[in-house]
Amino acid sequence: MLAHFFESFGFSTVLVGFVKEHLQAIKPPRALWLDFPMGRPLGIPNNPEYQKKIIRTAFEIFNETSGPILKDFPDVIPVKNGRMGYALPVELVIDQNEIGDIDTLVEEVKVEMENLKLDYEEAINFRGRTTVGASEVLMNDYVNFISSFVKGEIPQSTRKGIGPVPLLKLVVEDLQAYYTETITFRDKIDDFEKIGTWFWEETKAGRLILCLEAVSLKSENRVLRQIVDMSLITPRFWSEGPLPGTSGSGW
Repeated sequence: MLAHFFESFGFSTVLVGFVKEHLQAIKPPRALWLDFPMGRPLGIPNNPEYQKKIIRTAFEIFNETSGPILKDFPDVIPVKNGRMGYALPVELVIDQNEIGDIDTLVEEVKVEMENLKLDYEEAINFRGRTTVGASEVLMNDYVNFISSFVKGEIPQSTRKGIGPVPLLKLVVEDLQAYYTETITFRDKIDDFEKIGTWFWEETKAGRLILCLEAVSLKSENRVLRQIVDMSLITPRFWSEGPLPGTSGSGW
């Protein structure tokens, strides 16, 4: 819809999308359909030549003289086993009475983060960027901020205009990104299941967030419960297969 808006002011646009049925219904002036898993608009990670191929294919659509144009990218990146990504099995749900000594867990996460620090810094140097930092909370404060909620406390937000619960979501995402960016660089992993299994089932940080979920599910704070119910803290939802029709993207 934004493409139509920009075009009305004389700007030429080209859209890349994963769900062909949506592109066919909205009819943007120029569009490239990618038969890729959602979240991978440039295809294969750490492959700049392949990524340039996608961008150049999209830009070629500007040469068309009439529209709307919907072009199919020739390659397919399949969704593995019909899944968009890792999802925690039901048996890994933690009950609040199973949390144990939270202070010990907090110290274990801090040690774990420190052990990953050099690899994380190397990952930044290699990629030239990081997605960590959206919360604007200092990295050293991630664990204490999250653990406050686990202990039943809701701390003050450190950001103007953002409440403590929305900030919690951003801090959790920053913590996950710190681990994910590190492991994908260090171990050269490009597999949703392996990354998810490692973080959620093997790391202390994953355990901390599972404890957060356990407390949140019984919290009297409706916003906190809603975030958990929508699986915005832990990955409880997963795809059982592709969308109907011609789209190969998982849902």
